[in-house]
Amino acid sequence: MNSMYFHMFAKKRCKYCTKAKKLLDERNLAYVITHMDKAPEALKELKEHCSWKTVPIIFEVLGEQQSLVGGFTDLEVYLNGEAKEKEGRGEGTDNVVEG
Repeated sequence: MNSMYFHMFAKKRCKYCTKAKKLLDERNLAYVITHMDKAPEALKELKEHCSWKTVPIIFEVLGEQQSLVGGFTDLEVYLNGEAKEKEGRGEGTDNVVEG
């Protein structure tokens, strides 16, 4: 039997990434986070592949299948069972302030 979990690509200082993590914790849902702070080129390629502009980028994973959920707001909608059209714009932030 395949278990479902979420895979979130995030940045450490992203408030929407933090909100998504909190939401998954509150719902007791399994997830993994890949922080992309030190891999800007890989993040750029992922964004292009997904037609997504910001972080977090969240996938639902079931066995070998992955489907793009979207960002934090999309995750909320998805978990509440509401239908929403993905526009590939996201609502997170790439403006990470170092230091």
